[in-house]
Amino acid sequence: MKKSLLAGLFAAAGLAFATSAFAQAPAKMLPLAAEVIVLTATVDSVDVKKRIVVLKDANGNTAQMNVAKSVNDLEKVKKGDIFVVEHAQAIAVGLTAAAKDAKPGVSGVRSVTVAGKGSAKPFEETTDTIYATVKISTIDTKTRIVTFTMPSGEKQKVKVDPAVLGLEKFKAGDDVIVEFVDDTAIGFVTPKK
Repeated sequence: MKKSLLAGLFAAAGLAFATSAFAQAPAKMLPLAAEVIVLTATVDSVDVKKRIVVLKDANGNTAQMNVAKSVNDLEKVKKGDIFVVEHAQAIAVGLTAAAKDAKPGVSGVRSVTVAGKGSAKPFEETTDTIYATVKISTIDTKTRIVTFTMPSGEKQKVKVDPAVLGLEKFKAGDDVIVEFVDDTAIGFVTPKK
């Protein structure tokens, strides 16, 4: 795994870009855990009329990719360019207990897709943000490990970032609001020479 621009988004204080979307979200969300996976392949050939790009991986294997008409500026992609897919997932928690009458479950979902038009190379980024009320199953303030029980009953264990203050105020059984961010960026870049 390597750090990327998307990782920087999740390291930013509180994932603030998404917190204003829903009234039930706390004013400030702080990241607990983030994972970014970056996959790359080299463009072997481009057929703009048929909207087909042939990609080659590090082992020399090739794969054909049909490019949707919604992808802008395909004519800017050239042999030797790098096709990049970055997939990031993050979980953040607000230091606000959920309302006493809040039931576990999803309280809001927001999806945003950004497609580059007129940029140096085509790209598209999709971000899904989900707010949910979950229950703290276990909490260890010394190791900063918290286990949440999701609305589905699934358990999620996370290491709480030291930037999260007030962790000692929470206990097992408390309901809190968490934010899940799933971000996928797909694009082409010119390799550095």
